[in-house]
Amino acid sequence: MEDQVDLKGLEKKAWRSAFQDGIWDIYMGLLILGLGVAPFGDIFGLPAELGSMVIVLFWNTMAVLFLILGKKLITVPRIGYVKFGAKRKKAKKRLLGFLLFNVILAVFFLFINLSGLFETLNIGGLTQPLLVGLLLISVPLSILAYFLEFHRLYVYAIFFGLGFFISELLYPLVGSPLDIFLSLGLEGIAVILIGLIYLIKFLRKYPSTKN
Repeated sequence: MEDQVDLKGLEKKAWRSAFQDGIWDIYMGLLILGLGVAPFGDIFGLPAELGSMVIVLFWNTMAVLFLILGKKLITVPRIGYVKFGAKRKKAKKRLLGFLLFNVILAVFFLFINLSGLFETLNIGGLTQPLLVGLLLISVPLSILAYFLEFHRLYVYAIFFGLGFFISELLYPLVGSPLDIFLSLGLEGIAVILIGLIYLIKFLRKYPSTKN
């Protein structure tokens, strides 16, 4: 029984160590940065709404590719590949589902924001960005943080969820699209920098074994 408990403890430690390379932080930062630069979509000469969707889809795709390739090319060669038990395998399946859900969520957000649904429901002012941030960002990310045992993600969920609210406060001062960039965009950049710090520490701690 003691050996079994020790094995579970080692598995839990290995699972949590998967978030010490900073790759997940950079992934989350890229997703939020994508929302922060989405309003600049008209630079492509496309309608603003279509350009924003192109930017969000591009950033989401780039973020997912970075997560997958980063783990494969940076993490696994240094600390190896750990085979987890049934509980962890289920968590990994939920993770894959979340990655797909995240892309759909970003498109859905753009749709309801551009369709005028909030105006139809007479939801406006500062209530709208609070609802969007809470329901579409903070809650899903907090659920993900719970299943993945990724504790830093709880903090990210709170700040990201307040991003649209902060942008509304900034709008009278800087206008659009700088209000979104100065809130979500800078938050995304901050998380990417945190991820890079973790990544540098990880690379120093686990140098490549290749000659």
